[in-house]
Parts: sequence; structure tokens; C-alpha cells
Amino acid sequence: MSDTTEIGCQPGSVLGAGDDLRVLLQTRGGQFVLSELNPEESGGFERRLDKTSGLKMSATISGNLGDLCCEDFDQTRQWAVEARVMRDGRDAWVGPVTDIDYSYGKIEFLAADLTAWWDRRVLPTSRFTQVDLANIFKAYHDQALATDPSPNFIVDPTLIGILGDREISGGDYVYASDALSELSRTGIDWTAYGRRILVGGEEIPVDPQVVLSDEHFTEPPIVKARGSEQANVVIVKGKGVTGIARNQEHIDYYGELVRVFTEAEIEDQLSVNQSAQTRLDLLKDGLYVETGRASVLRTTAPVTLPELIPGIVVRVRAEGTCRKVTQDFRLESVDVGFGGQVSIKFQPIGTVDSTLRSGVLS
Repeated sequence: MSDTTEIGCQPGSVLGAGDDLRVLLQTRGGQFVLSELNPEESGGFERRLDKTSGLKMSATISGNLGDLCCEDFDQTRQWAVEARVMRDGRDAWVGPVTDIDYSYGKIEFLAADLTAWWDRRVLPTSRFTQVDLANIFKAYHDQALATDPSPNFIVDPTLIGILGDREISGGDYVYASDALSELSRTGIDWTAYGRRILVGGEEIPVDPQVVLSDEHFTEPPIVKARGSEQANVVIVKGKGVTGIARNQEHIDYYGELVRVFTEAEIEDQLSVNQSAQTRLDLLKDGLYVETGRASVLRTTAPVTLPELIPGIVVRVRAEGTCRKVTQDFRLESVDVGFGGQVSIKFQPIGTVDSTLRSGVLS
């Protein structure tokens, strides 16, 4: 993924409690701030890899129309306004308000990050022949926003060196989100970061690497071996093409575990091969590390919220369970509560080339 933002675990940096957190309502596209909200601690927001993230919030108001705060909410309309969260003096999350519940003395709303607009845009007729998948991703985004660019966000791609063919008929009214999701299953990764969507095929480089151990969590991480999802032979069926990826070492140890996927939009051999390899890299171990529901990062964890971007590689040292793991994982999601708590989830590292970052299992 491309990274023009300062990303990295700086010496001496810690997570903190988010005491300076602010939540703003602003016009679509972020041109004007309408009001600042005082959220209840029960709410919070997410960051997700390859998925649209969300925000949930409740706020107490007077319920009287003459009250200034109530009048602000009286003019709040779904999709026409955005929620913007700031923490540590920097933007932490932004996206359109999608659902609002008005009640006496209280308002509750849901918001989604800016990629939610892909679910409300269809793509015109287009054809790409041997084009880098990252460029196809950006082209789909640009086409989706061409008729109405008011959401005001951009795709920031890094070329991944995988060329593919794609064709869409405008008469099929294909949602942009569906076409982009197919690319993410083939080997593209993306995550929303403010008004930019970081897009690429490799993990976000961080130097020095973030390292988290048991003592950095309120409860030790849980090591999960998901054999129900595991595969060491992956077959992907495209449109007239089939890709097969195998890991013989894992076949010899676990026995042959085959999974078959269908990606009807893929028409070329290189892309279908890459799709199979990417899935194999994710599924061959079936090993995940995640925090429990009540387990969050301590405020003294050696990483700040701006550095916790889905897609970075984090070295995890989990030694509090019978399955001890010291291994590199990709950060899959971040959940931030308005009370200051931060929890994270990891996934195995999938790659877009033949190079795998190996961990050490003990």
C-alpha cells in the first residue's frame, strides 16, 4: 500500500487514553463544520482492512427545538452530513452519517467511512487489458465518483506488478463496491485513512516494526487455530480460466485440504493464479491471534492510534496460552471506544508475490 502519511512506531510513543478526542458533524466533503458533539462512552468507531468501517454514537440533547444543539440536529440529514473524529490532534476517522434515530433528549446515529459511497454508485462500460490491478481499482473509484464527486475522497494506489483483464457492461449496473471487492479477493488490499483510501498489494511498511506482547493488553491475546477455514490446496475458477495453488510442506503435515472458490469476473490466467495464491497464503496455517471481547490495549502500549492502520505488519508475542506464538501478523481491524479503549484484531499475512514473511512457531 502507498503511504504518504507518517506511519511507524516512534521510540517512546504510547497509545494513551484519548483524552483529547473530538467528534464533529460537517457537511458532505468536509467543507464546513456544523457542530461539535459530546459522545457517550458506549459508542465508538472502527478501522477495517478491505471492508467499510463504521461508527456508532449516542448524544444527549435537550429535546427543545429552541435549543441551539437541538436545532443543529434538526438540520442533520443522512448522507448530507459527515461524522469526523479527531484524536491526538489528528483526524482518526471520517464518513457519512447513514442512519439517525431522533428521540426526546437523545439522538443516536450510525456512520460509515467514505467507502460506503461505493455501495451507492454503479460503474459505466469499461474494459481493461493487462493493466495493473491497483490502477484498475483507482479507475473504478474515479468512474464511481465521476457523476458526483462531492464525497471528496481519493484512492492512493501503489502498483503491485500484477496485470489483469477486466470488463464491465454499463447495462449490468454493477455496484462499484462489488467490482472493488473482487479485486481485493484477487490480491489488492485497501483501507480508509481519513479522506484517502490506501490501496496496494503489500503490507504498509513500518520502520521500526510494531511489536506487541502479552503485557501490552489488558488480557493476553487468544491464539486461534481455525482448521474449519484452513486449506493447503486452493482452486479459483474464473471465467474460462482456473488457478491452483498448493503448499506441499503443509500437505505432507496436515493432509490435503482443498477449498474451491469462484470468481466469475476474472478472465485472465495471471489474475486467477494470483487469487489462488493469495487465498493460500491466508488459509494455509489457519492461525489467528485476536483479543477477547474485554481485552483491549493498555494505554502504555508502545504505539499510537495514528499508527494503527489496518494492513501494517505487527509482530505478536503471545505467551499466555498453551500455544505460544511469536509471529508476524497483519493488522485486520481496530475498534476505538469513545471512552478511550482500543482493541485490535490480526489475520495471517497474505502476499501478492512468492515472498512470504515467515514467523516462528514454538
